[in-house]
Amino acid sequence: MDKTEVMTTLKLAAVSHRAWLSNAQALIDGIPLDKDKVPVSATECEFGKWYYGDGQRLKSIPGFKEIEKPHDNLHQTYAEIFTLLYGEESQKPSFFSKLIGRAQKAAAEKQEAAKVKSLVLKDRSTEVIDRLEQLEKMINALGEKQLANYMT
Repeated sequence: MDKTEVMTTLKLAAVSHRAWLSNAQALIDGIPLDKDKVPVSATECEFGKWYYGDGQRLKSIPGFKEIEKPHDNLHQTYAEIFTLLYGEESQKPSFFSKLIGRAQKAAAEKQEAAKVKSLVLKDRSTEVIDRLEQLEKMINALGEKQLANYMT
């Protein structure tokens, strides 16, 4: 894999991460979307599949391993949001709760809490993108031979 291919792969990884974030935000905003488009697990999203799959070819390059923790933190925050929005208790309000409107109030409170947490999610996403951009700069500074040495 030459430098151009590596840089293209990194750009595609960033695009897939941004698409995941956009879908996550859509779910948080209440837009109907298949939940499978926004995997909770850090290894199930397209970025995670790349990072833990083909991306491992870059693991010796300084900066690559520093992406993992922010990415895990991002998914941990999203798991908290997902639980707020789709947890078991939010799925099955009692008949009495529905009757007196408590279910709607509880759902609105959970939606608001999810929106607040979405700010943390965006910050964590920014950290992932920043680390990816740092890795791109590192790779860009390497010669083809140096890059090849890291990838063997």
